[in-house]
Amino acid sequence: MSAYMWNTFCPTLFGTGASKEAGVKAKELGMHRVMVCTEQALCEFKVATQVIEVLKNAGLEVFVFDKCRADAPSDICDEGAAFVREHEIDGIVAVGGGSTLDTAKAIGIIISQNGTTIRDYYGIGEAEHEIKLITISTTSGTGSEISQWAVIGDTVTGAKEMPIYKPDMAIVDPVLTYSLPAGPTAATGMDVLAHCVEAITNKNYNPYGYIFGKEGIKLTLKWLPAAVKEPKNAEAREMMSLAANLGGMAISACGCQIGHSFSQTFGAQNHIPHGLGCAWGLPGVMIYTAKYGDRKNLEAVADAMETAYTQDTDTMQLAEALAERVVQLMKELKIPSIRDSGYSLEDCLSAADRFAHDGAFGNSPGNPGRKEIEAYIAFTYDVY
Repeated sequence: MSAYMWNTFCPTLFGTGASKEAGVKAKELGMHRVMVCTEQALCEFKVATQVIEVLKNAGLEVFVFDKCRADAPSDICDEGAAFVREHEIDGIVAVGGGSTLDTAKAIGIIISQNGTTIRDYYGIGEAEHEIKLITISTTSGTGSEISQWAVIGDTVTGAKEMPIYKPDMAIVDPVLTYSLPAGPTAATGMDVLAHCVEAITNKNYNPYGYIFGKEGIKLTLKWLPAAVKEPKNAEAREMMSLAANLGGMAISACGCQIGHSFSQTFGAQNHIPHGLGCAWGLPGVMIYTAKYGDRKNLEAVADAMETAYTQDTDTMQLAEALAERVVQLMKELKIPSIRDSGYSLEDCLSAADRFAHDGAFGNSPGNPGRKEIEAYIAFTYDVY
């Protein structure tokens, strides 16, 4: 039996009202002059301001950097690092969605390496960790609050890059997700499902990650529709926050695969929300895995999705049933299709050249080349 790396996740404070402890936790980590790394909209909608007030009430000096944007642009990461130096910051509290949390990680890398741009640190491990980071998610999607990976959009090349900086603590408070509209709730929730399915179906078997992935699938299928239709449903929000955290643990243990490669390449070209791209890419993951992966992994997904099969069920038929289950969920959540969003098959195929550069692609089963990638994209475009 192979050896597996377990317990690689950062400490996480989870539960309704947990963000009220942000000031205490920041002081425990030795923070005094804190940068709140966030988005302007989260300040305007009084989401980030809840955390800012908690930090100030704890006696911390707070400096707000509210320039974070979707795709964590590399130039914003560089600007954030300059902000840290200008204000002599000794700790970062990131409040936002996955891109904001990833921006904060990138800032931590630049400062720790005594650099000026994140573009110098793509694809490397965490050599130094000189500034403490608390991550507080306002969506139930990426699991970035506990993940070491930062997905950065390079503003020069247009590619998605993945440097590494591990948070020192994550705080998951479902209350901060209550104001998230139905569309983003649906898209980020589909990202959770994609994390869990792709962690189970790629080639990096790790039983620890499989436990998280299967439970995350069950929670998402049960609670995501309620969270979308009833945004103030406290139980649905809490369960989706838990599912997202489990999804982050699953991919930390196992990684993602070709579905995320589609989202991160096609999405980078067209500035599509990450969760939406992951939703589009997920049905094809089932078919791709049936062709090149391990049947027992699809069976694990089927068990979690409560999709019936027997040992006599053809593997491709099983994959098609799972793909259809995902398609029906997307219809229920009113997620727009690729075609309805204005993109042609040729638009989608134009991303194929970038797949090999994507960090998730190497986890895909088999040995996919251009032909396999194009077949996956064609199915993805046609299935929904």
